[in-house]
Amino acid sequence: MRALTPADFVAWKQLRDEVLAGLAHPDMYVREADEADFFAQNSLPRGEGIGVFLGEELVAYAMLGMPTVGEYGHLGAVVGMPAGLQASVAHMASCMVRVPWRGNQLQALLLRLRCAVAQAYDRPLCLAVVSLHNAPSRHNLLAHGMWIEWTGVIDGLRRQVLQIDLLGRARWDLHDTRLIAGDDFEQLCAAAAGGYVGVGEVVDGTQRLLRYARRLPDAVAASHGAQPL
Repeated sequence: MRALTPADFVAWKQLRDEVLAGLAHPDMYVREADEADFFAQNSLPRGEGIGVFLGEELVAYAMLGMPTVGEYGHLGAVVGMPAGLQASVAHMASCMVRVPWRGNQLQALLLRLRCAVAQAYDRPLCLAVVSLHNAPSRHNLLAHGMWIEWTGVIDGLRRQVLQIDLLGRARWDLHDTRLIAGDDFEQLCAAAAGGYVGVGEVVDGTQRLLRYARRLPDAVAASHGAQPL
């Protein structure tokens, strides 16, 4: 593994072309309008891009964005985060693995690495966008301890924003939960508006349900200021 550089852009784009062509639903990931700008925003010096290589072949990548307060697309602003916290946000921008290398926990590894990098940059509030059609990515993020903070429309697309606070301050009232179908956009929006967040999922036959709980006031951060990864 190593940091991606501008010299890796062609290989990065080829990997994305391959992965996006094989998606089960076209809405699972909608390509950015300007991929060169997206790559630049989420790799050094403006962000961090991590590449997993087998020899010269790029087999997986993950990107971490460091948005500035007031920047268009800042996910902290999308979810209604107070302006004073938005400087602590990092974007889990994109992660893809070539088909032959799936099943090797690369996505989980790259998620942990990005959390470590976010901690190093003093950006403990990590946010990621997923499509309602992208249940596998949502599952991976929930399994890592992220929660669904918000559901709504971003640039005309129905999306969910997942979040994790690496300082470990978030708490839920698990005595007040509800189960909502993972594709029920209206109910998911209503739950978020009512102060609930998605903290897990339940598979009931062929249906994937999301468990929502009401958020409690944040706990005091641990003295060491970081959460084990």
